[in-house]
Order: sequence, then C-alpha cells, then structure tokens
Amino acid sequence: MKIRSGIAGFFARCSIACLSAGLALAVPSAASGQKPQKIGVVNFREVALGSKAGKAAKARLEKMAEKLKKEMKAEEAKLLARQKELESATSRLTPAERQDRSAKLERDEAAFQRLLEDKTETLKNAETESIQELASKFDSMLKAYAVEKGFSVILETQRPGILYFNKNLDLSAEMIKRFDRTSK
Repeated sequence: MKIRSGIAGFFARCSIACLSAGLALAVPSAASGQKPQKIGVVNFREVALGSKAGKAAKARLEKMAEKLKKEMKAEEAKLLARQKELESATSRLTPAERQDRSAKLERDEAAFQRLLEDKTETLKNAETESIQELASKFDSMLKAYAVEKGFSVILETQRPGILYFNKNLDLSAEMIKRFDRTSK
C-alpha cells in the first residue's frame, strides 16, 4: 500500500512541478522582453449543458429515460398484479400449485430485474455516447479557438488536465533524455 501512495505522491509532485513550470512560462520576463504566454480555463460541463447541442442531447436523454421509466412501471405493475393474485389465491391452491406459481413468480421477478438492468445499461450507454460526441466536437472547436486566439495552454476547471497546449511548450522529449541520463 505504501508503494501505491508513494507512486501517487510522486505523480502529484510531478504534476505540481509541471504546472508550476507552465505558470512560470506565463510570467513575462522583463529582461528578455518576451511576450507573456496566454493561459485560459474552460468548464466543459458548463459548455456542454449551455450549448444547443448539449441541450438537445440532454432533452433526447431525458425523453429516452422517461420512455424507459414508463416501460418499467408497466412491467412492475404486471408483476405486482401477479403477486397479489398469488397471495389472494394461496388458500384455494394445492401445495403443488402454490409452489409452481411461486416458482413462476420468482422467475418473473428475476426477469424483471434483468430487464431493469438492461434498460439502465442502455440509458448509460446512450449518455456515454452523447458525452463522447459532444467532447469530440468541443475538442476540435477548442483547438481551433486556442490557435486563433493565441492561447498557449487551456485547462479544464472541473477536473485536472490540459485540454490544449502549444506543442512548443512540450518538454517531454527533453525530460526523457535527462531522466535517462540521470537514471543510469
């Protein structure tokens, strides 16, 4: 467990160091007269829910959820009716008939649970597809906007991560070389 937390700590320190280095690039150097790097932030959730495409996707998903909910309520009503029927007829049934009907009701309940799981999975898959579609459209639009407006880095506000960065700021190749040299 200590190894895992040690690795997580290492990556957290590296992330902080990388972010600090990136922010240091944004501070203009008075001596060199360099133009400051432009950094932006965006809330993908806000953009997705506020955009026409996001609102349409949300409405489509809500309509689908309502339809699935109605279907499940109808199935549940049928199941409850069979359950009440069995309870009211129990005294008139022979033990073998009672056992047979109880077993059938249990199978119906299990089928209902599987159907509920299937419908829930269908809705989750539709939601995931909608989010991926929005993210794909957003990503290409964001990159074009960043280049057009001269941003060096754009960060996502809700979860850590860089949505766009100017490839000239990528130090990965240099860091690999230095890391390889120091870890021999």
